[in-house]
Amino acid sequence: MGSNIKLKKYNTAIARLLDIILSMSEQQQAAILKQAEAMVQGDRRNFERKACHLPVNFATSDRMHKGYIKNISRHGVFISAGAPVIIGEDVLMVFKLGANAKSVKLKGQVAHATRWGIGIEFAEKGQPFDRMLKNLIQQIK
Repeated sequence: MGSNIKLKKYNTAIARLLDIILSMSEQQQAAILKQAEAMVQGDRRNFERKACHLPVNFATSDRMHKGYIKNISRHGVFISAGAPVIIGEDVLMVFKLGANAKSVKLKGQVAHATRWGIGIEFAEKGQPFDRMLKNLIQQIK
């Protein structure tokens, strides 16, 4: 294997789910499909996300953290970081869109945390903030 080849780590739950689904009757499969579609439609993500890889510094009530914004939407960001955070905790994020760009400061709250990172929901709301964020998202390459 060459050094440029990356092996993907697959979720074993997917293989197990497929085994279970294939052992079901068509009627059971249809019922599972209906439930899965309802779950996806019930997803809280109401806004399209834009993938990115932006270095970010963020502060919680007790310390500073570093990470990377992996995606951004009009609702919030997902930050790849191993920072210990508490759901609902206030966060101040600071990042730049380019080396010569002005710093962007956004406030939010931790909406969820996984082993891959944390989801931050923006604290500010309203049309002026939405316009500023829409412009910001369009600038991300």
